[in-house]
Amino acid sequence: MANSNACTGCGACAFKCPKGCITMQENKIGIILPHIDEGSCVGCHACEKVCPVLNEVLPSQSQKAYAAWSLDDEERRTSASGGIAAEMYKLATDNSYKIIGAAQQEDFSVKHEMVASFEAIEKFKNSKYVFSSAYDVFPLVKNAIRNQQKVLFIGLPCQVAAMRKIYGNAEHLLLVEVVCHGTTPVSYLRQHIDKLNKEAGDVAKRMSFRDPYTYTYTFTFTLYNADNKLFYAKRTKDGDTYQFGYHRAVSYRENCYHCRFAKPERNADITIADYHGLGLVKPAAYDAKKVSLILVNNEKGRGFVDRLIAEKRIFAEERPLEEPFKGETQLRHPSLKTKYRKMFEEDIEEYNGDFEKAIVRSQNKYIRDEKLKHIKSYPKRVIKKILKTIGFK
Repeated sequence: MANSNACTGCGACAFKCPKGCITMQENKIGIILPHIDEGSCVGCHACEKVCPVLNEVLPSQSQKAYAAWSLDDEERRTSASGGIAAEMYKLATDNSYKIIGAAQQEDFSVKHEMVASFEAIEKFKNSKYVFSSAYDVFPLVKNAIRNQQKVLFIGLPCQVAAMRKIYGNAEHLLLVEVVCHGTTPVSYLRQHIDKLNKEAGDVAKRMSFRDPYTYTYTFTFTLYNADNKLFYAKRTKDGDTYQFGYHRAVSYRENCYHCRFAKPERNADITIADYHGLGLVKPAAYDAKKVSLILVNNEKGRGFVDRLIAEKRIFAEERPLEEPFKGETQLRHPSLKTKYRKMFEEDIEEYNGDFEKAIVRSQNKYIRDEKLKHIKSYPKRVIKKILKTIGFK
C-alpha cells in the first residue's frame, strides 16, 4: 500500500479488498487514508495491485487543445469557467449515459454521485476546493459496465487514474479529468465554516468557492443561511484563511505536492480546466475569462468532443497544443512547497489538526512578505510611471 505521504485517498484499495478489511479513515490532522484491519487481511495484495500510485497507469499524449465555452449563456454564467462540464453532462444524458460528478453534501463534505438525468446534476456544477470521495461510486460503475450501460465520470486526475486501474479501457466508460492544484481536507473546511458561523451569529446551509453572484472569476468564498441570505463573502486578498490556504498551496494533503498525475501525459480520455495561458503562443480574439480548456487525449475523447462541437452545444477554437502546457503549471508539475506550507506542516501537527490555529502564522508571514515586496518595488514603479509619462516605453 502507498505510504501516507503519497496516498491520494482514492479508495481503490478498499474497493478491491476481497475481505472488506480496508476502510477509509481520517487521521489526527484530518487526512483521509486507508486503514487495514490486520486481523482480517489474508495478504492477497489486491490492494497494492490496484493502487494507481504504486502501479503507473499508462498515460497518453494529448492530441488536440481547444479554447471553449458553452453556447448557453446562463450555463456559462453560472459555471466556474466556460461551462464545458455542464455541456458534457447534457450530451451524455441525452444519449442515455449514467453521469457521475462531485456533489457537496449537507455537512459540506464532497462525494461523487451517479445520476441519470441532467436536472439532478445542478449540484455537480462549480468548483469544490476540498477533498472529494469517489469510492462510493466504484461498485455502481462496475454494475453499469456489466450491464453495458454507458457512464460519464468527471473527477480529479488521481480519481480518474483509480478508475483506469480498476476498469482499464472499458468501452462504455468515458473518463474526464479536471485539472487540479491540490485538495484540502474537509475537516479544515468544516472548522472554517464553524468559525465564521460563530463570528456572524448565523448558520451556513449553503456555500460556494466561486459564487456566480460575485462572478466566478473573482474566486469569492460565500456562505448563505437557511433563508438563502448571503452573510459572508471574502476572497483570498480580503483575508479569508481557507482561501489563502487553498490558493497559495499551503493546506493541501501531503500527496498533492508529490502528485504522480500532474504532468504532460494524461490518464483521462478528456482533460478540462480554466484556460490559463490563452494567447501565449497564438493571439486570441477574446480574453480568458469564462473560457475552458479542453484537451483531447485519445480517440474516445475525440469522438465525444466532436459531438459537442457538431451539435453546437459549445464554441470551440482549436489552439496550438503547446499553449496550455505553457500556461498551466499543473500540466507540467505538482504544486510546489513554499516556506508558508512548511510552517503550516509544523503547526497543523502541533495543534492536532486545528486548521484556524495552524494557518495564522503562515498567513501573517505571507502578508508581511507581500507588504515588504511592495515597499521594495516602489522606486522602480515610480521610475516606470515617470518614463511612461514622458513617452519612454
